[in-house]
Amino acid sequence: MRESQAMDGRATADAPTIRLDRRGVALGVAALLAGLHGALTVAVLLEPAISGPVGFGQTFLLLLFSLLHGVVLWGGRRLGLFFVLALSIPWALEQVGVATGWIYGGYRYERMAGPWLGHVPLLIPLAWFMMLYPSTVIAHLIDTGQPAPRSQSWRDDLWLALLAGLVMTAWDLALDPVMVEHGMWVWERPGPYFGVPIQNYVGWVITGFLVVGLARRLWHWSGWQAPSAVPAWAVALPLWIYASVMVRFFSRPDLGLIAAFAMGLPLLIAGRRWLQSAS
Repeated sequence: MRESQAMDGRATADAPTIRLDRRGVALGVAALLAGLHGALTVAVLLEPAISGPVGFGQTFLLLLFSLLHGVVLWGGRRLGLFFVLALSIPWALEQVGVATGWIYGGYRYERMAGPWLGHVPLLIPLAWFMMLYPSTVIAHLIDTGQPAPRSQSWRDDLWLALLAGLVMTAWDLALDPVMVEHGMWVWERPGPYFGVPIQNYVGWVITGFLVVGLARRLWHWSGWQAPSAVPAWAVALPLWIYASVMVRFFSRPDLGLIAAFAMGLPLLIAGRRWLQSAS
């Protein structure tokens, strides 16, 4: 009897324990959101006519993904600061841009749902954040193979900020023509690239550079440390999101070809660095 009880005790002690902490739950939900984003991309490729309503759904999924994944990957305080900067700096620059034509070129918003703050719909700053987050993670992967910053050098901050701005602007090379085609905003003087001025893309790089560069500097000055490492599959989720967005543009073959080269190159480099760090 005692031997049986002892064996039962050992069996209980040796049995695996399943723990679901908040980090694990957040990453699981983020993975689900990334999977839904990919499923909607497939739906758009099969039926391009639904790209409009599906696009709003993917926007919402990407926003939730960036918030959940970022809290785990960077920590709540780091992500919170990044979130504030990614909303406030682009909003301020867009305000100036719409009012004066500086930074991005002369334009105005049309047919944008939801509340507005000044000349800019509130959806626009949120869009900047949800594009900047995965772009910044990819920039870090390209540079160091790690999804969160480690170095505290101001030179590294400048380099990473520029790289993140370029990765995000590669995304906009295919996005902006679609938005203009759908009438979301109108350029006062249409430019040579699908009606978009070249100045717009310079403004995008500058905006991304300012947000990421300032965020990294403030992270270092605050002394906030990144949380413990996350599983390799979780690090790959921003790559999956970026790839899903890239593939979605193939509903328009001309823009899909542009996206394949503009977004595909940083995606391939970051993916290779991720594989090296995961092995």
